Amino acid sequence: MNIYEHTCILSQNLNPKDLQVIRTKIETIIEKNQGKIEKVEDWGLRNLAYPIKKFKKGYYSNIFFSGSGTAVFELEKFERIDENVLRFLTFKVKEVPKEKSELCLKVENK
Repeated sequence: MNIYEHTCILSQNLNPKDLQVIRTKIETIIEKNQGKIEKVEDWGLRNLAYPIKKFKKGYYSNIFFSGSGTAVFELEKFERIDENVLRFLTFKVKEVPKEKSELCLKVENK
């Protein structure tokens, strides 16, 4: 099994309940395709470098998971269809970092 890092940007118009529904759906898709969630980080509402679909801000979420290419395919298929997902990126990494990311620490310190 490979280890993947998946980052997605969700619409700024979502309320906390809708954000949780989408994140739960993402986790469910990974687990249904024999994947295992290793680490989840919420980076919060951040400014975008440039407008995406007329939005200037977005909720960033980062997930490390182990799984097969099928899990990645199904996850990206869902995100292409969902209009609340502005952008996403999945890539293979060698290992899950032990420490929290710098962006996650900034959100916790606020």
